Amino acid sequence: MDWIKKHYDQFALALLALVLLVFSVILILRAKGFATQFSGATVTSTPRGKVSPLVLVPVEEARKALENPPQWADAESRKVGTVEKKRGQLFVSDRYVIGKDGTPKKPDKESFYTDTLTNKPIENTWFIDHNLPLLDQNVWSQDPDGDGFFNEDEWRASTNPNKKDSRPPYHTKLFVKQFIRVPFRLLFKAYDGDPVKGTPEKFTYQLDTIDFKQPSQFLKMTEPVVNTKFKLDKFEYKTKPNPSTGESEDVSELTIINVETKEPVILVLNRVTDSPDYFMDFLYEWTTPHSIFRVKKLQEFVLKPNVTEKYKLVDSKDGRGLIQAPDGKQIEILPDPRIKK
Repeated sequence: MDWIKKHYDQFALALLALVLLVFSVILILRAKGFATQFSGATVTSTPRGKVSPLVLVPVEEARKALENPPQWADAESRKVGTVEKKRGQLFVSDRYVIGKDGTPKKPDKESFYTDTLTNKPIENTWFIDHNLPLLDQNVWSQDPDGDGFFNEDEWRASTNPNKKDSRPPYHTKLFVKQFIRVPFRLLFKAYDGDPVKGTPEKFTYQLDTIDFKQPSQFLKMTEPVVNTKFKLDKFEYKTKPNPSTGESEDVSELTIINVETKEPVILVLNRVTDSPDYFMDFLYEWTTPHSIFRVKKLQEFVLKPNVTEKYKLVDSKDGRGLIQAPDGKQIEILPDPRIKK
């Protein structure tokens, strides 16, 4: 013990050497057994059979269940506007909107927007059912499917604002801009004979032109009017009180008829008559900026973008146009009430 105290440094060195020797022996022994242990991991396993395919039916059923969450029973359905709808998903509240009075209300109880053309309210539920931003104040004039029609146009025509192939007819964007009267060139100037006792077929009728470029024509009934497509057809004696003189005024009518179209024109004595060949200016609001074009009576025209379908202006009355659609149906075209005169 005394030797250790005197030579503790030599003792420590000898002890360290002994420990190193022990660890060296352990490492050598483990190294010799490593090859034997690793050989088991390198052995190629022999397949025992095919792996059974995965059963994905439960996964598919779970996916479908997520797509169709549980609903309330049909008995819990309610009426939204004119449509019967189920109550909705379990534990999900019905939709509410803040009404004009600032309180929550069901969408079918409020209409935030009014159709600018008809002044009829557009149901909030229509916007919601078509996934449109109800709270966007410009939603009525948006065009999500890019077909050239506003949401309010689609609502008016009961079409789908999200599908380009579901759109209103193009003629719904057509409006009357102006009716243009054209004076008829012929003027019924006079007739001879007694209209009360005489026979109109024996009368002679004087026709002038309003521009005085041709001499007067004196014609019998059924005779053709020179340089025109008309002939005399019928005479009717008429009078009316003249408020300025207090006397009866002769307003007899001479009917002439187009020999090609069989269209009659009534000429009033000493009065300029509107020509049947009038014009009409149309306002087409499908594009921006809007376009204006002029059409003569019985003239065909097209509405972009479908330039293969032809319409025809067939008549006009009180500033309203009557057009014939490509399918033969006649459609009345009115002025746009949103445009102030």
